[in-house]
This record gives sequence, C-alpha cells and structure tokens, in this order.
Amino acid sequence: MKVQNKLNQVLTLVLLSVITLSACSEKTNNGLVAAPNLKKLSIEEKNLDRIDSLLASGLVNNWMAGATALVAVNGKVIYDKGFGFRDRESKALMRPIEEFRIASMTKPIVTAAAMKLVEEGKLKLSDPVSKYIPEFANMKVLASFNAKDTTYTTVDANSPITIKNLMTHTSGIGYSFIDPRLGLIYKQKGIPDLAVADNITIKDKMPKLGTSPLGVQPNSMFYYGLSIDVLGQVIQTISGKNLDEYVNETILKPLGMTDTYFFIPAEKANRLSVLYSEEKNGRLERLPNISNGYNVNYPITGARTYFSGGSGLSSTVEDYAKFLQMILNGGSFGGKQILSAEMVKEMTTNQIGNLNVNGKNKFGLGFEIATEAGLKNGAKVGKLSWGGIFNTTFWIDPQRKSIAILMTQVYPSIHQKQLYSQFEQLVNDSLDR
Repeated sequence: MKVQNKLNQVLTLVLLSVITLSACSEKTNNGLVAAPNLKKLSIEEKNLDRIDSLLASGLVNNWMAGATALVAVNGKVIYDKGFGFRDRESKALMRPIEEFRIASMTKPIVTAAAMKLVEEGKLKLSDPVSKYIPEFANMKVLASFNAKDTTYTTVDANSPITIKNLMTHTSGIGYSFIDPRLGLIYKQKGIPDLAVADNITIKDKMPKLGTSPLGVQPNSMFYYGLSIDVLGQVIQTISGKNLDEYVNETILKPLGMTDTYFFIPAEKANRLSVLYSEEKNGRLERLPNISNGYNVNYPITGARTYFSGGSGLSSTVEDYAKFLQMILNGGSFGGKQILSAEMVKEMTTNQIGNLNVNGKNKFGLGFEIATEAGLKNGAKVGKLSWGGIFNTTFWIDPQRKSIAILMTQVYPSIHQKQLYSQFEQLVNDSLDR
C-alpha cells in the first residue's frame, strides 16, 4: 500500500507539467482577457508559481483529487489553471473548463437575479415574503423542542420576514445541518437542504417551509439557511418563469456564462468533477452516487425539476469569473450593463447593521464584506466573498481591482480552511510585490 501511494504521488508530480493549463496567452472570455505581459501589471510569474506549488502539494497530500483556480486583475486574467484529476479513478485530467457543484456560490447569482426585479420596480427589499408566498404570513419561532418525538412549542415572530431578510440571512430560516431541530422538522415535511435529483419543485416545497417554525427571531442574527431558496420561489412568482429560465435570461446569458447550469446538459455531463471525501486516515475516497441519502450526481441525473436558489448551480472557474468581474465593474461586463451600478452598490454595502458574520465581518446582499477587524491572509477592507460546501470559494478585492476563484470537489474536507487561507495569502502576496 505504501509503495502504491508513493507511485501515485510520483505520477501526480510527473503529470503536473501536462495537466497545468493556462489561458494567459490568448483571449479567454467576452469581457475578460488574458494579460499580455505580467510585468506591465507589476506581477512576477515566479510569485504565481507558488500557487502551483500549493495546489500540487494538496494533490500529493490527498487534500483533493484535482482543482482549478483563476485570478484576474483589472479584467486581465493572470492565472487560469487546472491541476490533478477530474476523475482520479479513470485518470481524466482536470481542466479550467470542468464543471463543479458550486453549492452556496449559487446564492450571489440568484440574489443578483432578484435585484434585476428590484431595478425594474417589480420587487422591493421591504416587501414581506408573504406578499408572494402567503404561507410566510404570521410566522412562528421555536421556543422549545423535544428531539425524542419532534414535538415543539413556538412563539410569534416579532416581525414579518422581508425580501431583504432573505438576501441577508436575517430571516430566521435555518439549514438543517446547522440547526438539527429544524433538520428533524424539515425531514418530516420532505424539505431538502441542498439541490436534489428528486421529482419535486421549489414551488411545492417553499410554501411548506413557510408553515415550519423559524430557528430564531427575524433580524436577531445572521442565521444561515434556506432563505435564498425561498427567494428563488419569489422570483418564480413574480416572473412567471421557472428559476433556471429567469436566471439564464437575466444573468447567465447576458454575461456569456455558457457553462453554468442548474442541471448540466447531457453533452457536457462528462465534465462534472467527481466528488470525494477527505478521510481522517489521510485517504481521499470517491463518494458513492448516493451518500447519506443524497444523490451527489444531481446536476446530471434525476428529474431535473428542483431549482435550488441556494445551492443548485454548477459552473466553471472561467464562467464564474465573468459574474465576479461584472460585480467588480459596478454591473457592467463585455460592453453591457447587466445590473445597474445602484443595485450593485446595494449588494456590496453592509445591510445587516450592527450584526456580524463570523464574529467580525458584515454582509451585503449575497456577499460577506471584510472589515478591518476581520482581515486575514493579506486581504483588504471591503473584500467580498463567499463559498460552497463542496470546497469552492471566491473573493472580489475592490482595492486591488482583482478577483480570485478556487474550485475543488471534496466533502467533508479536513484541510479546507488551510487550503483557502494559503491560497488567498499567496494570491495577495503575488499582487502586492
């Protein structure tokens, strides 16, 4: 076994020169171009090579089977590479065009789609959710809970849930993996936390969520949960279209995001990266198709009817970069105004007042916002960021006029924080030298 592990490590290292791809010598995507000369941007290629070393070590140490990463400055792509394997068992190599389950990185895109409705005067941030989903009127909040028989008592919510509450995760609507009490209640009602392959719809499930108790009082704290799934149904109600169709029309298609989908079409199914789990014994194991009752291949199989606004999209680093660049540009991309500058300012400004995310940072509409107290890894105040549970992350750095994305597919991931931290530090070091 030790000999085989060593051979795998050697194979990985030998392949790095083959599977490390860069788009830095040609135009990449509409609105994002490759940097013709790194030195003109005061960037040394040898400093970017340190990112290569980090991701290579992650492969050798079984933190992941493969990864893609992209960094752009002033709309110029300076780093766009794939490492390792999309499918380690079949030795399918990882390229920047591979698809990843981006989970909660869906949320900023769906929030932006909702902001198009705000821009058009069809939706207000102050609107009560019950205006669009009547079951969200007269909400209750858990007061006591008996895990043995799933009985509970409630008190009245002290305020209605608004659209802004959904976008800022101050609605009191939680996730079952964060609040086990809600998990038991959701299970009884068949309400999923994540995107699923089952033959169900958010039009059916979100009203049932409205008849469920909240975990905490609205406006009392940043409380992560299914709020953007609810927002997805609000969008469907107002637009009269399925969420996938509306998001495609308003955000994805105008941005040229031709590799971002709620459900990946059959002709691109072989580009979906395999999902692995990082084990405590140091092994990286391929997750079975059905893991803990969850179909990990939901983007390419099943009924294709559940459009989860909070976790449903799959994308690539090159596609997602277009969305981030649009936000950095104040709503414009590729010569088009996708979202008004006013709406982008709303999304990227503190919307939770004195509340905090992760103890120190703030939250806009779809993005965590770094404060002076929350800075780390060379970040600057105002950094916008979020990530997905399957080991994908991004940030927008307005001060450096840069964006960065890292995608792998590992859940659970023991070394996720370490990987993210080192990646961010290396990117910021490269831009500052």
